[in-house]
Amino acid sequence: MIVWKHKWLSGAVALLLVVGCLVYWINGFSEKKALEVTVIIKTTDDSVEFWQVLIDGVHEAAKEFDANVQVWGSKTETDVDEQISLVEKAMRNRPDAIVLAANDFDRLVPISEKARKSGIKLIIVDSGINSDAAKSIVATDNVKAGREAGQAMHQELTGNAKVAIISYVKNAASHIDREKGVREVLGQYPNIELLDTYYVEGSEQNAYLKAKEILRKHTDVLGIIGLNEPTTVGAGRAIQELELKERVKLIGFDSSVNEIKLLEEGVMKATVIQRPFQMGYLSIKTAMEAVKGKKVSKFLDTGSLVITKQNMYDEENQKLLFPFVGK
Repeated sequence: MIVWKHKWLSGAVALLLVVGCLVYWINGFSEKKALEVTVIIKTTDDSVEFWQVLIDGVHEAAKEFDANVQVWGSKTETDVDEQISLVEKAMRNRPDAIVLAANDFDRLVPISEKARKSGIKLIIVDSGINSDAAKSIVATDNVKAGREAGQAMHQELTGNAKVAIISYVKNAASHIDREKGVREVLGQYPNIELLDTYYVEGSEQNAYLKAKEILRKHTDVLGIIGLNEPTTVGAGRAIQELELKERVKLIGFDSSVNEIKLLEEGVMKATVIQRPFQMGYLSIKTAMEAVKGKKVSKFLDTGSLVITKQNMYDEENQKLLFPFVGK
């Protein structure tokens, strides 16, 4: 009788353990842990609207796909060492994925390779690296966008002209590709002389001072192309101050409030806009898919569009110029 009771109790205990394990297993699936993603952008400088809109896209996707997202960034686009340190910090935290907008085409390669080897999924957004470490790149086709800027400039020029390019950070992949596209187009025309590319370390104030210097030194310069938001706004300020908007043709990139004013006032003739909200959103969506083992595209082109004073009021273009982010 005692032996029978002992066997019954042992069987009951075993059954309870099995049931407990089953409940724990079911709860584990019903309460899945949210995936962790660290997003590292080029700069946390909130005066650059491009990154603020991209971050809005990141948070929108994080809500939709139930991801825990942290957004970090260097204080300036030129602080490559700080960005490398941020990637290292992220790796120590072991997120499921890192989304990176690289400040330097070459110097971010070693740490990106290290991230890949550690098993963390790496997604590049906006600006790439000289490596195939990333599972996917979510960005504008910057060579194409550069060509669009070059074509917009060509349409504004008549006769002989000199054109200056003002860029932000010398070894950023997006800069390299945009400049390439601009020079591919304008280099075809013998009446257009392309001056050197001027670098302003990602600073609007530096771009303003450099544009003034160019326009005073080269009184025959008729065109300036700014390759991102701060360079465009800085050059626009210089043209306004020197009262040269009727003579100097400014073509820019991006669509901040200040750039829209430059378009409306005729200081800027056209701007090539990107889709930063879509970039941020798709970078998180792609990271989620990669972590879950789904096949992702190696490159997602989020597109670009030339906006002028003539087409900026079109309904579809207004949606791109003023993205509603649910604030």
